[in-house]
Amino acid sequence: MVAAVIAPALAILAIAVPWLTLLPLHGGLAVLAHAITLVAAFHGAGLVVARATGQRVGSPLLIVQWGTAALIGLSGLATALHVGTLALHAVLVFGFAAVHTGSLGLGFAGHTARIADRLSGPRTWLIPAALLAGLGLLAVLGAAGDAVVRPFDDEGHVVAQLRRLLDTGQLGDPIGYPRHAQLGGQLALAALASGAGDSFARTVEPLALVLALGLVLSRIRARDAGAALWAMLAITTAFGLALAPLDPLPCWTAVGLCLALYTMLSEAEPPTLALAITAGALVTVRYELAPIAAVCVVAAWWRRRSDHRATAILIGAVFAVAFPFLVARMIAWRSVPADAHRALASPAQLAFVLRALLGAAIAAPLALVLRLALPGSRAVRIAALASAVALGGMLAHATGAGAYSLRLAWPIAIAFALVLIVELARTRATGPAALLPVLVLLVLVLEGRDAPGRLRWWRRLTTATENLDALRRPPAEPADPYAELLATVPSGATVAVWVNDPERLDYARLRLFDLRTPAGARLREFRWGPHASRFEPLLAALAAQFVLIERDDAHVQRTQSDLLYRALCQTPRPVCADDLEALALVHPVVARQANLTLIELAR
Repeated sequence: MVAAVIAPALAILAIAVPWLTLLPLHGGLAVLAHAITLVAAFHGAGLVVARATGQRVGSPLLIVQWGTAALIGLSGLATALHVGTLALHAVLVFGFAAVHTGSLGLGFAGHTARIADRLSGPRTWLIPAALLAGLGLLAVLGAAGDAVVRPFDDEGHVVAQLRRLLDTGQLGDPIGYPRHAQLGGQLALAALASGAGDSFARTVEPLALVLALGLVLSRIRARDAGAALWAMLAITTAFGLALAPLDPLPCWTAVGLCLALYTMLSEAEPPTLALAITAGALVTVRYELAPIAAVCVVAAWWRRRSDHRATAILIGAVFAVAFPFLVARMIAWRSVPADAHRALASPAQLAFVLRALLGAAIAAPLALVLRLALPGSRAVRIAALASAVALGGMLAHATGAGAYSLRLAWPIAIAFALVLIVELARTRATGPAALLPVLVLLVLVLEGRDAPGRLRWWRRLTTATENLDALRRPPAEPADPYAELLATVPSGATVAVWVNDPERLDYARLRLFDLRTPAGARLREFRWGPHASRFEPLLAALAAQFVLIERDDAHVQRTQSDLLYRALCQTPRPVCADDLEALALVHPVVARQANLTLIELAR
């Protein structure tokens, strides 16, 4: 009786709540409304994919992952066409949210019946669901109120590139564009989140965490106490992981897409189109995740290798999602001469063949060990093979991409661990097969409790709670520190910048190149005595007309405290400087303001 009353109310809320974001809400309510709108858009896009695959009924949280992948692909297409602005991403989000609303409205009776059926059965799943909702709400709202985010991934400044994309519709900076290990899929997802609401991009990863764990919970189907305990242990461990970041860098987004692939492959007849779209989106997020996508696509193809139509769909859909990102990257890189790329070339790397052999040498024994030690369900077998291949490839790729690749071990391992937990919970396994994963999860929970600094679980939850107050009383928007200085630069001029907050520059007015990347940092060294700047060839290749430099606080303090530095470097003819500041010795400084220096290269 209670289910018959509650089910229609929940269905009506699912239809109406995504549109609360159109009301003049503020603070936490606005963030929550934006999050629901974005999830509704993912669900709407996933429903379109489901209809294209001929599936009428499916897990809503799996459909949400399909929609996430499809919208990443559409955002990449818009970026390749140079129309991926904030307005276009808002149209995508609200357009597919309308699909969500329309679908639920037309199938209201069926959706109400399914909700009532779920509520009428055992309700032990409500306990882990409530835990996930509470921790997820705190994580999403806390991230929205966090003004400090980790900016760099690969060799690109994530927040600055997002601002460039939303301002100009493209990623046209081959210097600040991620150079080694990604195509821009995570930026596309952040742009979609911005289309749902202002400054919402910081909440992408916490929301992805909630959606990934929601998919795990739906797969476990916690209809008894044992399965509910597995679900609660998985949720607790996920929120307690010390080294799985909630910054806007690829982690939980990748976990959700990997889980969706493994879930589809656990079915007797996996949906070909949905699997290919999800695999293509995973490739665009990070290259280290491409082996997982490849293994899953091959596994799906092998079952239907005689079906040439299915083979064409697999290849074509992966290509359709990933290729626009590759086009956008090629356009960005070819917008400047090859001399610019040679100036930023990375140190010598292992040859590709040697890295491939290294990856295979790591992956083969790891896959064998996992295969022999773990339960034999189809999903676990595929997840073990894909994870082993991806970890081997990631470690081999780290010889060229550096430490940025190593942190990708977390989403690879987390996705595999969650698949294993689902398998153990569904089969109600006991004994060593269940004891070992439980011990590992408990160790991770304790490690998250005892981790130092901001990595500590309690510290992160406390910080998130404090950030809620920032949502209630947001600080005033700070004045643009670069507008006054750059106002003297002609519109459309090419300016190379090294600034602390590149996300606050006006990318629509000027052609900007961001030098403050790991690749640029390799060129910037402090040297004694007169010397030619190593930035000169790069700036000449970029045809830069101006350079804007911002000294950070540590540099300013050193300048004020180091007597030798002051004696030698603050004379009318300085004899020492780093390679970037040395530009001011041979080119005119047209303006100074606080820690900012604007240098003109044209004269």
